[in-house]
Amino acid sequence: MIEELIEKLLTYARVHLDMNEEDVLYFRNLLMLKLKVHEPFAGKVTSEEVASHETVDFILLDLRKYIIESKLVEEKDADAFLVEIMGMMTPLPSQVTSKFNRLYKESPVKATDYFYRLSIRNDYIKKTAVDANIKWVAKFPENFLEITINLSKPEKSNKDIARLVNSIPSGYPKCVLCKENLGFAGRPDSPARENIRLIPLNLAGERWYLQYSPYVYYDEHCIVLDERHVPMAINKGIFEKLFAFVDLFPHYFVGSNSDLPIVGGSILNHEHFQGGRHLMPIMAAKTKFRIASDRFHEVEISYLDWYNTCFLLKSLNKEQLLSAASHLSEKWRKYDDKEASIIANDGTQHSTLTPIARKVGEIYYLYLILRNNRCDEKYPEGIFHAHPEYHNIKHEGIGLIEAMGLFILPARLERQISEILEIVTEHLDPEAVYKTHPDLLIHRALITELLSLKPKDPKAALTEMVNKTCRSVLENTGVYKNTPEGYGHLTRFIKSLNL
Repeated sequence: MIEELIEKLLTYARVHLDMNEEDVLYFRNLLMLKLKVHEPFAGKVTSEEVASHETVDFILLDLRKYIIESKLVEEKDADAFLVEIMGMMTPLPSQVTSKFNRLYKESPVKATDYFYRLSIRNDYIKKTAVDANIKWVAKFPENFLEITINLSKPEKSNKDIARLVNSIPSGYPKCVLCKENLGFAGRPDSPARENIRLIPLNLAGERWYLQYSPYVYYDEHCIVLDERHVPMAINKGIFEKLFAFVDLFPHYFVGSNSDLPIVGGSILNHEHFQGGRHLMPIMAAKTKFRIASDRFHEVEISYLDWYNTCFLLKSLNKEQLLSAASHLSEKWRKYDDKEASIIANDGTQHSTLTPIARKVGEIYYLYLILRNNRCDEKYPEGIFHAHPEYHNIKHEGIGLIEAMGLFILPARLERQISEILEIVTEHLDPEAVYKTHPDLLIHRALITELLSLKPKDPKAALTEMVNKTCRSVLENTGVYKNTPEGYGHLTRFIKSLNL
């Protein structure tokens, strides 16, 4: 009964979304109008019936079926219709901000706990979809990686991302990160956002906003966005804002994608960060060696034993740390070493950084991952990108999250891995399978190798092959390789820093 669903939703909103008892009648009538219902539910729904549910899926699944069968909207518009309803059930932006700020005075953790739970309970964070993602940890002698097959969100290609960099904003909002998405009904090329809420922040004197990712890749995966629709740019001002954020939320890390295609994130035309309450694999990496500095004597500068090229700067002195980071960044953005295939700028900027900040006690940590997006004839999609032999597993860009060791693999792999295992365990002729499953051809080399191994446990063997591929992809992105030759090139760069 739709009348009962309405009452369940109102009860859920009272229990989980701070709906005031005085407002229930008002919202009941709004929902009845929206859903074309003429009489309220005659029965009774108790709080106990809905209190155990942390998500609203148990109501929305039936509600979605109803609105489609009742032809309230076309099936393609049903999800946007549900977002609109959940936007109605969510407290107003000012109310959310007020409660967040009140809790922040008690503890930053209490404030973010409230906001994160709200974003799940009002269905902005698609927790059920995210929970379906496949996740595991790949352990190696030197480090570990976290790997997930992403079933909840489609990934953009590098070509799609590059086209957006210099695109002229059109429409309203200008992109999916703009603050104008607050309450936006959506359009064919932009999702409905009636249930999003934003928390205003002051970062280094500028207005920014905190929200969460609808498809969280890790614990409390948040997005921090500039009030203005301006392109991403790595500079001293960005380092200042990263530190301003961890001063506000010392239990979170925060980082910025690089500001260039291939080595950047999926959105480069709006300045933003990503952070969260998660220790990324890179944060467990050991120090390879330390670099003495007379110039920045209060900053501990280390080179990490990690798969890509990462410096770690630590200090109690935030200002000197900012100066050291700016110095390293400026040097790298102009540094050429043709022997190492590094050209910073050939009329187009190629060298940049991926910076990540966190705070441990009173000590500031800043990870600086060197990036370069040059392409050549051998590697037309990026010299320091996943090389072609690994594209069967990961072809998409290696942005901030993966550079830190959390791999997000495409959804196609769930099915393809199952089909590969069937070939091995059922002793099928792979050439015959390719005729009916042509997309498996990209895995021909992997399948041939797996068959030659004749493993006792094919699934474990295939998982290990995927793990090693992810490690190799991350090594591909390193501008200085973990080889004697690579360390020679790295030494030249470190000397050029004049520390």
